[in-house]
Order: sequence, then C-alpha cells, then structure tokens
Amino acid sequence: MRREMIQGKSIVLVLVALISLGLVVSIPGMAYAWKAVRPIMGTGVDEGKVVGWKDEEIPDDRLPLGVNEVPEAVGVFGYPKEAYGLNITPTQAGIDTTRPLLYTSEWSGQPESSALIGSWAARDYVQFQTSYQGMEVKPLQDYAGDLQIDLIDKNGRVRTRKVYQFRKPYYGEDGIRYKSLVYFFDPPDLRGMSILVVKPADENQADDNWIYLPALRRVRRISAAQKMDSFAGTDTTNDHHDRATGMWDMKITGETDLFVDKSPINNCYGSGAHRARIDGKHCVIVEMTPRNTDWPVSREVVYYDKAGGAWYFEETYDKGGRLIKTLLPFMAHMYPKEPRYWTYGDWYAQDLRTGHRSFMALAETDRTGRKILDYKTRDWSNYVFWYDTGYSDEFVSRRFMERGTR
Repeated sequence: MRREMIQGKSIVLVLVALISLGLVVSIPGMAYAWKAVRPIMGTGVDEGKVVGWKDEEIPDDRLPLGVNEVPEAVGVFGYPKEAYGLNITPTQAGIDTTRPLLYTSEWSGQPESSALIGSWAARDYVQFQTSYQGMEVKPLQDYAGDLQIDLIDKNGRVRTRKVYQFRKPYYGEDGIRYKSLVYFFDPPDLRGMSILVVKPADENQADDNWIYLPALRRVRRISAAQKMDSFAGTDTTNDHHDRATGMWDMKITGETDLFVDKSPINNCYGSGAHRARIDGKHCVIVEMTPRNTDWPVSREVVYYDKAGGAWYFEETYDKGGRLIKTLLPFMAHMYPKEPRYWTYGDWYAQDLRTGHRSFMALAETDRTGRKILDYKTRDWSNYVFWYDTGYSDEFVSRRFMERGTR
C-alpha cells in the first residue's frame, strides 16, 4: 500500500511538472484539485471570530500562476463579511504606533533614528506602508494573486487589464527588502508585459526596477526618474505601488477624522465604496516632498490611521501647488488565517485634470467566469488567498520576465 501511494504521488508530481511546461493540456477523466480551507464563523458572542476550519478541494483553474507549480500549496477562503476583517484591532495585527517602530531592525539591524523615542514619526508611517505593500511581515513568505485594472476615460469608456501579482519579502537577505512582479495576461496585445521591483534594505539605495515589453522582446531598466511615471496606464504612479522612501522628505502636519461626506474625501472617486472602512477614522496627515526636483510634483499628502497605520487617502499636487490626483487605496486584514497579513482590495484613483479614472481590485470573477468576490455586498467568502505557498524565486526574477508563459 505504501509503495502504491509513493508511486501515485510521483505520478501526480510528474503530471504537474508537465502541465507547468505546457506539455499536457488535459487528460480525460483525470481531475486535478488543490486544497483550500474555509473559516467557520461563530455566532452570538463569537460573532466575527473564526471558531473552526473546513477543508475543501478546488480545481486547478482557480490557482494563480506560480501556485500551480507547488503541489502542496493550500489556499484560504476569505471572510463572509468584510466587517470581520475591518474590525481586526491594531493589537491583533501586532501594531503599536505609540512605541518606537524599529522597522529596519528586522532585516538590517540598523534602527531608524527618527523612531528611537516616542510615537511614530512621519517616516515610520511611510515605511510601514511600504512594508505591508511588500507583504513584509513575519512569518509571511510569499503572496500570489490576480488583479484587475479598469481604465475609465472621461466619457465612461472602460479598458480592462488583468495581471498576476507576486510579492515576496526577503527581510534583508542579500541586501533585499522585498521583490514584487506584475505580469499581464489580458488583453492579448499586452500579454507577457511585466514589471519587476527589487526593493533594497537600504532606503538610500534606489529601487532596482525593470520592465519587459513583448514587442521589444527585451528587459529594460526603469530609472529612478521614472518613479513618478504612470503605473501601467493608471492614474497611480510606480511610486504609489512601491514607495521609494529614501527619495522623499516627510513631516506630520496635523491630525483629523475622516468622513466620506466631509472634506477632503467628499466627492472623491470611490469614497462611497470605502465608507465602512474609513468613516470616523482618526488619522495623522503626512506631507511628502520629493528630493528629486525634476519630479513633476511639489508634494503628496497622505492620511494614515493613527492607531493602526493603515493608508486611507492620498492627494498629489503639481509644481504650482494645484491638486491634480486623488487615490483611495484599500489594504486591510482580510486573511482569516493570520490577522497580521495585509490584503489588497479595491483602489480608486482619479486625475482631476483629465477626468480619467482607474479602478484596481482583486477580480470579482475568475478566468472561467466563476463569481468569487462581490464588492457591492463586500462578501469575500468565495475568494481564495494564496500566502506562504512556497513558489519559486523565479517568479520574481528577470528570467521569468523573459520566459513568462509564452
């Protein structure tokens, strides 16, 4: 019996390898399935708490790229109600903004001087934002998932782009803080385009950024001067997605309570959808001034939850001091297995000069058309998260950019 089990497992591993190489398309009568666990939510006094887990098998067409090469990968279904994740406290998430944030000590052993005493300074909030965007929180090993980008012109016409995204923290190993890679798989004319960011542990070093353009069939470096360029045609910049903390001067300019129906976020694109997340949140206001005087902005004003460090709202001003862009991002603790891990949600960005808007979100339907997420009801119960899967470092490498899935 044991011999038969070993042989069976070997056959499965060989088939998985063949599938990943594109040598096997389908085998009649043979079904491949991965495991995911669904949280069992309590009732009454246990409302909002996970009281157990239920195993489920899921088909391989629900896996993002990379994860399908890890036979032992296990996914986790999200919360049935978004409120469960939004109600996770800073204490549960291991966040304490009243004490020094020695954010570099985790990976370089060099504490940041601005945070040696007292509560967080402006740079602490920005560094913290950079950490959770890079999925840099122990014991996290990696993250993979799909992302949909809708580009909406002033007349309401929509162009949709779909990507895989990979985030992998290194915690200072080989001088690397984290790596991220975005790979476009739709529409067909963009298929194969990818963007790689290698974030150094030393914030005074520039990010190592690369882009692969299928038409050119080569990987090209993105210069530090291009950090303020549009990210994939959206109304966000490359820096919004992987903040180069060493290229900004920062200061806290005040505190305020955010409400959707009040300035500064009233009438902002996406504010209504984020009402449950941001209404009544007490925020610190951080003003960021670029050290590179050639950048086409004079400052960015960012609103962070004072107690939990969450990034709620951002304004961009041009050289003349005019407000030109707004951004309402979503990063929350929606992963039931580990409340410290951050989760992407729906992002809303707008260029006030052109009326162009961008909606970036985890896709509501998968590649087969299956409904997996509902942003209207804020139901995450059929969305599967892929953290700590153990996928290869190749998926955050220049080699993968050149190979991709072509």
